[in-house]
Amino acid sequence: MSDENKSSKTRIEEDLVIDIGHGSDLVATTELQADVLTNDDASRPTSVYSDNDKTVGLASDNQQKCAEKDVASISPSHTSRMESAKAKKAWWRGRSSNMDIDPKTYTSRKKISITAVIALAGSISPISSTIYYPALVTVQEELNTTATAVNASLSIFTFFTAIFPLMWASFGDIYGRRNIYLISFSIYVVGSIGCALSVNIGMLIAFRAFSAIGSSSVMSLGAGTISDIYYPHERGRAFSWYTIGPLLGPALGPIIGGYLNEGLGWRSTFWFLVIFSFLLLCGIFFLLPETFRPAPPPEKLPIINEKGETVAESVAKPKKRRVNPLQALDILKYKNIQLVVTFVAFTFMFFYLVNTTFTRTYTLQYGLSSGVVGLCYFPQAIGSMSGGLFGGRYSDKLYRSRVVKANGESWPEQRLGGWVMWTSIAVEGLAFIAYGWCVQMNVHFAWGLVCQFFLGFALMIPNVAITAYLVDCFRTRGASATACNNFVRYLMAGIGALIASAIDDALGDGILYTICGGVLFLSSGLLVVVISKGREWGKLREEQ
Repeated sequence: MSDENKSSKTRIEEDLVIDIGHGSDLVATTELQADVLTNDDASRPTSVYSDNDKTVGLASDNQQKCAEKDVASISPSHTSRMESAKAKKAWWRGRSSNMDIDPKTYTSRKKISITAVIALAGSISPISSTIYYPALVTVQEELNTTATAVNASLSIFTFFTAIFPLMWASFGDIYGRRNIYLISFSIYVVGSIGCALSVNIGMLIAFRAFSAIGSSSVMSLGAGTISDIYYPHERGRAFSWYTIGPLLGPALGPIIGGYLNEGLGWRSTFWFLVIFSFLLLCGIFFLLPETFRPAPPPEKLPIINEKGETVAESVAKPKKRRVNPLQALDILKYKNIQLVVTFVAFTFMFFYLVNTTFTRTYTLQYGLSSGVVGLCYFPQAIGSMSGGLFGGRYSDKLYRSRVVKANGESWPEQRLGGWVMWTSIAVEGLAFIAYGWCVQMNVHFAWGLVCQFFLGFALMIPNVAITAYLVDCFRTRGASATACNNFVRYLMAGIGALIASAIDDALGDGILYTICGGVLFLSSGLLVVVISKGREWGKLREEQ
């Protein structure tokens, strides 16, 4: 093998080792955050790898093609191993899942099929959460229960969605992605069947929790799968396709659920989820190979006697990895994380207050059918999608411009602030207040939908920047940072969903959402503190 090929092989092996264990990052809503997962590469104009004090840059398409050719020539036996993959393949590991093959060398067609499966799987959790909204009043009447009890079926799903991605991420980095997908989606199918067959609210709540355990796996492992099969300089576009599923879920869920509830009853929404998730389970089984590659086994060490003769070989025993699902939460000990997560927690708590009471308001106050109520969620979903995409691009542009002004020096807080971010927080607070008083004064329901659009749009702009900021602060623990952020925000969202009806009845829409807007304005001061003190805290964090 030539020196050039050896160098290429070493470079590819180093790339693989770097990527292992860092792929469980939860994706936010933009391709920006895909770049952040490999921030060391994204922050430079080229992707740089070192090999024996040589620097290789992948700065152009021609160089990228050369690198792909190098991958194919890693060893003379590479082609023969590819041809013998089918013979070595275990059927339970999925299509072409020969563990000797680097997933990054898969064909483009295979990578696209894997990405499509993961994108669809990523939509299951947001669809499961929102498809149920238009049927809340119907469920309350048919199960003869209270509004708070029905809200509990929403909040329990959100609570478990906050907790269990931590567990799935820990297991996925040890036992592989594919196995966890199959187990978790099997759990989800059983949980959805239980929801459809529920005869009382207690049974419904229990099976909603069970289904949330299953649907939450993709939130932590989906990004890991994408990182497994794409090189760092390829991931931006791949993640933009992957996020389509999680983005479309909240938009389509209420529409599907509203018309299913109107035509076939609320149980039909869960039977729809059973069918959809079973098809996804089949797609994972037949189309998704195991993409996770564990670290290589330890090398054999020679045992030499006093005469200098090799008498035996020993293998260093690798340390057994322990699963600690709560390890990610140790990030909360840092001051900057505490402050930004608190702001995000308030935002999502208020957001879920609106979503939970929205169905009752537009059904009971405005007299709309469940199908039309489902359509009324669409402006908010479109606003959230647009805000996420716009916010990601703006944050990326702001970060790069500030790095240039700082003569190439960069730090995470450069991603925060800017007139767009502060304006979006102001618009979000005003949208809360305006929506509350539009409902309170019983004006035409279209005005409330306008407020919902601006609420969704403005909410996502700072949220995207903050999620990227958290990953920037912990580049080697991106998965833990995003999992920690999602844990806190969904925990508070669950609390918001649980108390929504009771607090709305007690205060009224106008006063309630005026308080939400006011608290949001005040909590934005936490971001000001982070921007001013964050760099100083970052230096202390690096010294620890």
